[in-house]
Amino acid sequence: MTASKLCNLYSSFGGDKDNADNCVTFFREMVSNDSLAHTNAGWIENIIGLQPELAYCLSRLYDAGYSDYWDNEVKPVLERYINSYPVSDETLDGIHDALTEFSRSEVLPQVHSNIYILNIDNAFNLSDESFCCTPLLLDPELEKKFRLDFLKVYTHENLHRLSISEELMKRLDELMSDDFYREKEIVARSHNEGRNEAFVVASEVFISHNIGRRDIKGVYDEFNEYVDGSLVLVPIIYVHLLDKGKEESLNDFILRLFDNGTIKVGKVEAEYNKAMSQIKNGKR
Repeated sequence: MTASKLCNLYSSFGGDKDNADNCVTFFREMVSNDSLAHTNAGWIENIIGLQPELAYCLSRLYDAGYSDYWDNEVKPVLERYINSYPVSDETLDGIHDALTEFSRSEVLPQVHSNIYILNIDNAFNLSDESFCCTPLLLDPELEKKFRLDFLKVYTHENLHRLSISEELMKRLDELMSDDFYREKEIVARSHNEGRNEAFVVASEVFISHNIGRRDIKGVYDEFNEYVDGSLVLVPIIYVHLLDKGKEESLNDFILRLFDNGTIKVGKVEAEYNKAMSQIKNGKR
């Protein structure tokens, strides 16, 4: 059970993210929610199976005064982080222009995502175009020390809104027959990354480089260091993104890399090394 799955279920089926009463009621009455009753998604069924425990925990927290605790103790701290990290509309407009151009046939709305700063240690997107993240991303000192960047993560999470087909996921799973890919993918999954995460990382870095938020050295360092350098499809996809058709979706573009043999069992290590060498030498 992850925070992102709980939040996405709550957000997708009518929950009010700014109302604690609604949250408690929603989980108490999950089993009678008609929309939920007609879904067969495994992750949703898993949450529904935990309804008694979820309702009990949330009710006890609520009855113990968690809303007051949030308003008086947690929220002021988060607001200090938010107020210390101003982001201009012009900056967000630039990011969304780049996202719109990149998504093309699958045009993402030109709406700035609602941003929720939560007392968590990670970041994730919601299906209603909201974005949740840790306040640590808004700490300038930590940003400098660990190369964190709120706006890069914001771009990354928005790209998770692009659809990925079952066909592409099947092709990705078949790639586990490649020894080099499988070894690295096991590492990625141990960090709760892997699978289609590589598509999003490659796209974010491509966009961030295009709009001047990453230089080419930063691109190389990101691919070499992110999740211990285990997302080996990322540089392969990145160096070919200039060939992505203007109206071609990200999904169709990556499928084309599989179809033309750029991404292929037995070939991943060679293509990875070639791409990383190309990036290290400052080429696209």
